[in-house]
Amino acid sequence: MRAPVKAAYVIRFFQLVTEKQLTESERELQRIKEKIERTEWNHGYYKALQGMLLSRRGNGDNTTFLATLDPNNKRALLDLKKEFQEKVESRLYTDYDRGYFSAWSDYVSILKRTNFKPATTMQTAKPQPSAQPENAEEATVQAQASLTSWQEQTN
Repeated sequence: MRAPVKAAYVIRFFQLVTEKQLTESERELQRIKEKIERTEWNHGYYKALQGMLLSRRGNGDNTTFLATLDPNNKRALLDLKKEFQEKVESRLYTDYDRGYFSAWSDYVSILKRTNFKPATTMQTAKPQPSAQPENAEEATVQAQASLTSWQEQTN
């Protein structure tokens, strides 16, 4: 993961967006914005994160990419990861574009390797006791464990 800031912040953002915890997602995105280094690649990465949040705010729009993404379909997630990763590695794209696709690649990787359960609506979202951390510290520990596992598998 070539995230623009600490991986724990980005993973936490992914978790919050997936669970439709939009206020907390926005706070985490602001934290990322404050710590991000100003490069074209990072700008693309940040814009992808911002797009994820805006997509989740889509007030019941079930046609957005995030709404149609099935975290239980591991094969589809693997195919998406491969597609995004090819774009990240392609020199046909600008640094901005590769940063953008890298954020999506990271999101799909984390989603594939965790038990994040996307919320279907704001009213019906219920925490999953086994997958939900009790506090931010536990969430960070879970995120770091997921990242470490992912890095070991990809190296």
